[in-house]
Amino acid sequence: MQIPINLPGSVTALMTYVDDAGWTEHAELIVQIMMSSVHPDLESSVAIAAFLPPNVRANVASFLSAILLEGISNEQRYTIFSWTQCWALASLEQ
Repeated sequence: MQIPINLPGSVTALMTYVDDAGWTEHAELIVQIMMSSVHPDLESSVAIAAFLPPNVRANVASFLSAILLEGISNEQRYTIFSWTQCWALASLEQ
């Protein structure tokens, strides 16, 4: 995976986890959380993160902190959403 812009470390850690995990339920949960966090028309409960391994939950918490507290640029939002959209579309073919 090549990230063209500077993303928070938690974002790249989650993307790497999903890419390495393949088509798993955990990967799908992460994609849902990430997608709904950067797009106003999508919803996902962050409570689903409880089903993830502890180290992944920590990255989800850091990601949400970056989104809610620090803020991210529109370019970063677009990059995250594009990645999640590509993953979601590709998962339909599996």
